[in-house]
Amino acid sequence: MSIKRHALKTLRRNDNGNVAMVFALTLIPLLLVAGFAIDAQLAFSKKGKIQHAIDSAVLAGARMMQNTNDENAVKEHARHYFAAIMSTEFNELTCDTLDIIFSGPEELTGEVSCYQPTTIMNLIGKDTMEIHSSSVATFGTGRVDVAFVFDISGSMNSYSRLYNLKIAAKDAADTLLPRPGSASDGDVRIAMAAYNNMVNAGQYFENVTGIKRNRKYQGQQSYWETETTTEYGWHETCEAYCRWSWGPYCLSWGERCESEYGPHEVEREVEKFRTVEYSMNSTCVYERGGDHAFDNKQPTQLQTYDLENRPESGAYNAQDSNSNTDAFLAGAFATYNGSSWNTTGTSCRSAEPFALSHNKTQINKFIDDLSAGDGTAGHQGIAWGWYLISEEWSDVFTGNATPLSQSEPDVTKAMIIMTDGEFNQQFFNSQGNSFNQAESLCDEIKEDDVIIYTVAFQAPNAGKEILQKCASGPEFYFNAENGQELVESYNAIATSISDLRISH
Repeated sequence: MSIKRHALKTLRRNDNGNVAMVFALTLIPLLLVAGFAIDAQLAFSKKGKIQHAIDSAVLAGARMMQNTNDENAVKEHARHYFAAIMSTEFNELTCDTLDIIFSGPEELTGEVSCYQPTTIMNLIGKDTMEIHSSSVATFGTGRVDVAFVFDISGSMNSYSRLYNLKIAAKDAADTLLPRPGSASDGDVRIAMAAYNNMVNAGQYFENVTGIKRNRKYQGQQSYWETETTTEYGWHETCEAYCRWSWGPYCLSWGERCESEYGPHEVEREVEKFRTVEYSMNSTCVYERGGDHAFDNKQPTQLQTYDLENRPESGAYNAQDSNSNTDAFLAGAFATYNGSSWNTTGTSCRSAEPFALSHNKTQINKFIDDLSAGDGTAGHQGIAWGWYLISEEWSDVFTGNATPLSQSEPDVTKAMIIMTDGEFNQQFFNSQGNSFNQAESLCDEIKEDDVIIYTVAFQAPNAGKEILQKCASGPEFYFNAENGQELVESYNAIATSISDLRISH
């Protein structure tokens, strides 16, 4: 009996050992599955940034292809670009050399494999996990119309703001424009509008107002004049006579009157009016009011002989109706108050709208010639930026400056709006203040598939607020607090627009 009990106890001990062994054998694959999941998750977390690096590198190569046909140089540039990004992101990752393939006409493909060290899988001899990424970009196929909108109000004269703006804008233009003579030359065009409390319409004044540039405003001046008329009826005829005289001298005069019926002459003071004129050639314009205040309808284009040459006192365009069905802008005008002339809206700067061009010399000259003064009517600059790249205005901006049609393939439209201040000047108060009008315009511009970038340069909160509202998204809004940040903002925008042009 004791022998049997001993055997049973021994069997129980042996059974406990078997359970432990089975548990250990089961635990190993569980650990491997968990380890694989952990290592896979770590690798997946790196995938997005590796993709960003290869996308950026391929785009950098595509940008370079717009200016050179040297494929080897493009490959090296893209590889160095990728390596530079990766060196700042993940020290623990190792990557093969980026493989750059010219995969088709004007098409660039990049492929790379990177390796993430494992944390648990190395227990079974798997030291790394492979992460493969690829990217494709085209070069030289897209066309872009870009409008720069510059604030040249008086505050831009402070703290070297205008000086810094000129540097930033020229750098951005240099980044945007393909090299002259390259296959992509002319695919990117730049237009520019500058605003303070008005915009100088310059050569386009007649197109947008319906009024001659050199014009004479007319007013009515009143004056009094004596008129003699003949009337019929009873009237008195009086004559003087001498009542007392001394020799040849009359010492006392008298008057004798007689009444009679018949014709007689009567003198009266009559108020009359004459036309007075005031000559003006200012090309300053405000926004437009009426039905087309916030759209891109092209103003009615009049023949030269139909342009208003002698507008009435106070007329700011050739449209009498408040609905402004002709979509004219309001221009500088003169008002006669009965005795003197007063002018309104003649304080714009000399910079008139610069129509679309890829001529770098002319673009730089426009920027260099900018000067600042007066108030800030940002909505007017925004409107002009839209007009300059809108196909609706192809009868105003013609020839090589004709805006592209968005119905054509591979066409991108973009605007870059900057300010250092608060929008605070407007002409048609009934349409809202400058802030409100700018917001309405930006909403319509974005509906027109125009990408809006905005740059606040040392701007107050109100200025930042409207630019945040106008931007196509948070990533399209930039805030610069000094000259270097302004340059970086414009360069980032120029690079982004170039990427829009060449990526897919």
